[in-house]
Formats: sequence, C-alpha cells, structure tokens
Amino acid sequence: MKASTLSLVALVSLTVSTQAADLSDNLKAPAPPPPDTLTWKGITLFGQIDIGYGYNSIGTPLGGYPFGLNSNVLASPAGTRPISSLNIGGLGFNFIGLKLEEPIFGDWKVIGQLDTGFNPLTGRLSDACATIIQNNGKPGYQQGIFANSARCGQAFNGQVFAGVRNPTYGTLTIGRQSPLDLTLMYGYDPTGTSAFSQIGWSSGWGGAAGVADANKWNNSVKYANGYGPIHGAVMYAQGEQDSGLHGNSYAANIGANWNGFYVDAVYTALRDAVSTFGYGVGGCGVTGTPSCNTLGGTAQNTEAYTLMGKYTFNLADAFKGAGADGKVTLYTGYQHEDFSNPSNPVSVGDTVNGGYVIGLISNTSYTYGGKVRNIGWIGAKYETGPWTMTAAWYYGQQNFYKGSSPTLMPCSDTSSSHCLGHWQTASTTVDYAFNKYFDVYAGVMWSELRGGLAFGFTTATAGYPTTPQATSFVTGMRFTF
Repeated sequence: MKASTLSLVALVSLTVSTQAADLSDNLKAPAPPPPDTLTWKGITLFGQIDIGYGYNSIGTPLGGYPFGLNSNVLASPAGTRPISSLNIGGLGFNFIGLKLEEPIFGDWKVIGQLDTGFNPLTGRLSDACATIIQNNGKPGYQQGIFANSARCGQAFNGQVFAGVRNPTYGTLTIGRQSPLDLTLMYGYDPTGTSAFSQIGWSSGWGGAAGVADANKWNNSVKYANGYGPIHGAVMYAQGEQDSGLHGNSYAANIGANWNGFYVDAVYTALRDAVSTFGYGVGGCGVTGTPSCNTLGGTAQNTEAYTLMGKYTFNLADAFKGAGADGKVTLYTGYQHEDFSNPSNPVSVGDTVNGGYVIGLISNTSYTYGGKVRNIGWIGAKYETGPWTMTAAWYYGQQNFYKGSSPTLMPCSDTSSSHCLGHWQTASTTVDYAFNKYFDVYAGVMWSELRGGLAFGFTTATAGYPTTPQATSFVTGMRFTF
C-alpha cells in the first residue's frame, strides 16, 4: 500500500477513533437521529462519493484517470471508438477531508481544511500526473484517458489551509488553496459539474486561468471580506518546486449581490506556470530523449479576466396565480486568457505537482506571438422539490498565433494547433435528491471542435471527420456527507 493511501486511511481512522469512547454510552439510550454533520469539537468529517455509468459515442478507456470518462470531445487522447464504462465524478469530484471551525475569543474563529481526492473504483488517490506517464511512448490506440491537474498523488491533493475568520474583519487563510476564479466559477456554472461542463471539466479552459496544473496554489495567502452587498478577495502565491506555479502569482476579486442578482469579476496573473504533457511514440526512453518516467512541460505566464453573473427568481412570485412553483436561476459568464513566455525559465530536472520531474521543457512557446483564448457560457437551472434540471451552452475560441514559429502563416484549418479554432459544448441534466445526503442523476453532453483545436483529432486512426463531434450520456448516484 502506498504511503499516500496509508495517509488517507489514517485520516479516516483518526476521526472514527475519537468517537469510539462514547460507544458504550450511546448503547444505553435510544438511538438518536442521524447528525446533520459528523462534527467533534469543531472538527467535521466531510466528503463525497460519486459513481455511475458513462457512454461516449467516440472516446477512450478510463486508464486510471481520477475524473472519470472525458465526456467532452476535447479529450486526451483523441477518441478511437464508442466507449461504455463504469464512471466516476458525474456530478462532483470524489474526495474526503476534515474541516475545522472553532471559536477562540469574541467573534473570532479559527478555521482550517484538509482534503484529498480519490478514485472509488480503484481506491487510489487522485494522480493525474501518473496517468500521463503511464501513456508515455504509446500510440494513441493503446492509451487511456489522461490530463494534467494539480492533483498528482499527494497525501492531501486538494486543499490544506488554516486561518481565522471574523464577521467584521473578514477571513484570512494560508496554505494550499483553490484559486479565486476556479472557486467562484462553480457558483456561476449552470451545471456546476465536471462531466457536463466545459469550464468545470479539468481541461485548462476556464478555472485556473488556463493552466490545469495550477488549479491549486501552494504557499498561498487569501484574504476575503464583505460589506453589505459588496464583497471582495485578494490572493497571492509564492512559486516553488513540486507545484504548477514556479513564479509568484496573484489574483483579485470584487463582486456584489442584490435582490437575486449576483455578479463577480476576477483578475488572475500566473507567473512561470507549467502545463505538463506526455511523450509520443519514440519521444522518450531511447537515446537522446527524456526518460519515460518524466513529464514534458510548457512554461508560461498567463493573465485572465473573468466576469460572471446570475439571477435567481421564484416562479410563484413571478407568475402569481398561475400555479407555478420552484425557482429558476439564469447564468452567464466570460473569460479572456493571454499566454506569453515565462518571466523566468523553468529547467529540466525541476519538479511539478506530486514531485514529478520535468524531462523536457519549452520556455519559448510564445516568442513570436502569444496565444489568446476566450470562453463564454450561458445556461439555466430549475429547482422544484427534490428535482433539479439544468441546460447549458459553452463556447471557446483560440486565436491564430505564431508561437515559436516566425514563418507560420495565418490559418483557420486543422493543419496546426496554432490555427484559429473553436469548440462548443451543450449539455442538460436531471437530478433527484432523496435527501440532503443522497441523489441520483442523468445527463447528456454534445461537443464539437473546429479549426486548430481539432488538430490531432482528425486523423484516420482517430476516425474523426474534419469537424470532430462527440455525444456522451452519463448517469450515477452521489453520496455527500
């Protein structure tokens, strides 16, 4: 058993043992109702388990990837055939953790959190970097799903932070934390999920300012406060090894809410961020190439501007006398991302999340022109009783950019990944909650690629036409505590 897995077992065992001493007393009295939270002296055990079934019209086997089937056509590697499989993470990530909230004096509280993601089908901790490495050097038809992420086998691959909270002076936390844009996007995403959302799915588009390896910031400080309908936050991270951020990075947020309207704006600046990738056939393990146990990487600076809004209204109030009930929430959002060369070069031998070693690095991918991406989305959610239904449309566009090729001519076809291109995704879901802990769901997603974003997805091996498309169906059940 790996040390990381032992850490997870120890975490759960510690929580259970603290309650064992009271077992004999509990048996003497009638059984109490189930608690709303599993809390002991300010420490709460929390988590989520989401398992089910998925079908992709053209996809790739799971391959150990911790986020389940890639229900979007923009997947790694390009799909080769219809896939029907057990699945995880349809409506939410699988994780377990502890939260701390305890008064210390006056209105001040000490707070903290540590959590880790895991795959309930295998019992292993989430390790996206390992899924890249296990596909290194293999042809596409032999590969399983892989993608980059900040969750790379660490004992606590989610958030690990501590701080203080006061209703007047705000909240200050320090540690490994989710960045502001990722945290806020889930509240402005119509589906709020990983399987049915292009921005929630771990693709690097949307949350984390375009670099999925930076969806957790190590050595970060976050301060948040609000006054009346206005709220805001700032965040700073000190770059380091064993991280997706090798340079000092920062972000800021301001938002407001009034009579059912919510709006948030976020600015994010990543410095010396590393996007990891794998090696193709012959790209590792032979003379003159990196070891197949390492990762390739692109170092970059990115800047992202995000604006999001939503409006919630009760149907009974909006249509008085019509017999309508429930509530509807309308969503929209936009993010602009700029990619440029890093402020300071990253070196072969440096490490990324989980201590994985970089065997090949590019520090000049945007020397002759930076990459620009734009993402937008709209959608709606209807909630009535135990039922929740969503519908959403997501759109992403990439400009033509020369990158490291000064002679590259403008293009909008599939001849190069630098060409102008776009993707679009549409999804709908239905969820039924039996209670606050257990629900079941089903949903469909359709997605399409065009132009430069379809590069690598249009080969005869992949079986894709010039405009690759995929349709996916996902269903499952979720237990939250």
